[in-house]
Amino acid sequence: MAYKYNVSCSETLNKKWTQSAIDCYAIGCICSKCFIYKVMFSRRNYKCMMKETVIELVRQLGMPKEDEYDIQKQKLVSQE
Repeated sequence: MAYKYNVSCSETLNKKWTQSAIDCYAIGCICSKCFIYKVMFSRRNYKCMMKETVIELVRQLGMPKEDEYDIQKQKLVSQE
């Protein structure tokens, strides 16, 4: 199956959901809503690879555990 995104990150992937990956998943991988993107990547020439990482994590491990995801989603919504 061909994927839209470069999934070569799978070789270096931690094989588990990290906090930043759950945060990215919770905001739908929309970089403009991401604090890390705004601080680290918005003014630089290189690109954040978290969206590709999240896609690969979902493909390999499935969605993050519901309790982890819900807690992060509540935190992120309350910050907006």
